[in-house]
Amino acid sequence: MCGVVAWVKATTDGKVDESTLRSMTETLHHRGPDGEGFYIDSSVGLGHKRLSILDVENGKQPIESDGIVLSYNGEIYNFKQLKIELESLGHVFASQCDSEVLLFAWKEWGASAVQKLRGMFAFIIYDKPRNKIFVARDRLGIKPLHWAKTTQGDLLFASELKAITAHPDIEKHLNPCAIEDFFSLGYVADPKTIFKDIFKLPPAHVITIDLSTRDSEVAPECYWNIEDFVSDDITCEKDINEDFSRLTEEAISLRMIADVPLGSFLSGGIDSSVISAVMQKHSKVPINTFSIGFDLSKYDESFYAKQLAKQLGFKHLNTSVSINDLTFMEKLVDIYDEPFADNSAIPTFILSGVAAQHVKVALSGDGADELLYGYRNHKMLWVEEKIRKCLPDGVRRKMFGTLAKLYPNLKTAPKFLRGKTTLSALAGSAIGSYHNAISITHQNELSRLYSAKLKAQLKGYSSLSLFNDIAKKCRCTNSLKAIQLIDFKTYLAGGILTKVDRASMKNSLEVRVPYLDHHLVERTLAAAPSLNLSMTQTKRLLLNGFKHLLPPFVTKRKKMGFSSPIDEWLRQIPKESLKSKLSEGALAQTGLFSQDGISILLDEHHERGHEHGMTIWSLLIFNAFLEKHFGTQESENIVSP
Repeated sequence: MCGVVAWVKATTDGKVDESTLRSMTETLHHRGPDGEGFYIDSSVGLGHKRLSILDVENGKQPIESDGIVLSYNGEIYNFKQLKIELESLGHVFASQCDSEVLLFAWKEWGASAVQKLRGMFAFIIYDKPRNKIFVARDRLGIKPLHWAKTTQGDLLFASELKAITAHPDIEKHLNPCAIEDFFSLGYVADPKTIFKDIFKLPPAHVITIDLSTRDSEVAPECYWNIEDFVSDDITCEKDINEDFSRLTEEAISLRMIADVPLGSFLSGGIDSSVISAVMQKHSKVPINTFSIGFDLSKYDESFYAKQLAKQLGFKHLNTSVSINDLTFMEKLVDIYDEPFADNSAIPTFILSGVAAQHVKVALSGDGADELLYGYRNHKMLWVEEKIRKCLPDGVRRKMFGTLAKLYPNLKTAPKFLRGKTTLSALAGSAIGSYHNAISITHQNELSRLYSAKLKAQLKGYSSLSLFNDIAKKCRCTNSLKAIQLIDFKTYLAGGILTKVDRASMKNSLEVRVPYLDHHLVERTLAAAPSLNLSMTQTKRLLLNGFKHLLPPFVTKRKKMGFSSPIDEWLRQIPKESLKSKLSEGALAQTGLFSQDGISILLDEHHERGHEHGMTIWSLLIFNAFLEKHFGTQESENIVSP
């Protein structure tokens, strides 16, 4: 795993400044502390930071052959098979690393080589003989890649935002639509970044630059359409059970390939337990597993991880976290470069740090919930959809809309009495209901928080419109499949995978995600939701396929999810301290938010009338981000016109 940087001058007579390229690359030292390399050919420069996983002694980058240069971040799990194929075509290899295989794959197959890759990757190729730059990101967005044009027209590419903003000719203006994404979803959805003129290369996209016409527009192209695989064609378990189990075990075993110590994140839930159990099945020695616990018992499932490790013979290490102040705020802003609200990033960062002291690679269960309908909101939507189908749309909207207006707002009552939200959801669309359910701050609360200035700059944009646009691309009429497509296109890449990549790589730890093997994903996305969801279960395909490897206390217990007790943590901080930080800091200076709205929000939360922890956390994160990047500049200087 590594960090990559590329700089392409706007004209052929331009010259890449080596000291600037080195400074940009150095910002990614955490992604590759084992070595660095540079290649400069006048108007093109590539930088690389290396974390050695395969062929530790060799595999230095950028790697060059016959005028073709590669800077690459990732792992190609089928590189041995590709190497055999390339050798049969006459290619001679000097190393045992996948980077050389990738370089020769480009030499042999050009842009179509990306179709042959099974793994996670983000890479940049400078093909001097063909006078081209080729940039690619893996199908699911496991590895990040950003790009931008400087004020001089130069093109920059890098693994993280910090490497691009280190260039002196990059202007940083906030994107209002990205601000809306962050405060409603907790992250900035691809291809946006928080900065208007810096972009993420979307998953499954490539960029080809013809160096003979450098002034042309950058046009990312899709090479793998996830929409082609999202369907409900498979309705019988026997038609997929065997394939799912085989592909899952194959994906896990492939991700055990390494020349360095590796282990597994183990929460005690079904996703990580299956991975750890299969790893142990394929290992001759006890595997390394790592878990984290919390000081509030209702969030702590480390007991189950320890119990499973003892029963299956893992070499287990547990750590715990107790955070009730803002000491991690600046750390998170530094790690993620743009506002990122998922507070489970803190335990993920801590867990990665502990694991990195013992291994260089860890397998994680991320992606299983999106693939197999594992979230609580998926089950709620499944139930809502059954009710929606019982009534004509007009009758449903009128009946449940009226009931929602009449039902009292019992926010402090037991959950089974809080029916207003459910009634409102049943009156609306499935997409709107889901958006409302997963939003960290509801639209009515955002309306109270946003200033008139920010509302005007948004020009009617909301993250709900993004969801609706994605849902329209779903090729089947099942709303649950549209939700699955939305999850893959937004939360998975923008939230889950971003969280894990930055938190782990800050600790120089490579994390691999077997459930996002694209062979497994393609097959499983064709399964009808009913094969995974029922009134009592989620992820039935996973449970049925691997319950023989696990004890009942894992397969039969309810999902907890990997989160942190943010509501209670924030209540332990004096309300006046929070008000002071948000009313006197950079956030207040921008004029983008209503100070009255923020004050009411804090009062409601500390008086326990509402749970506003995630919204308050988002405001604090955004304030810390602004202070780092802009100090106390007025909003006219930082928000794009």
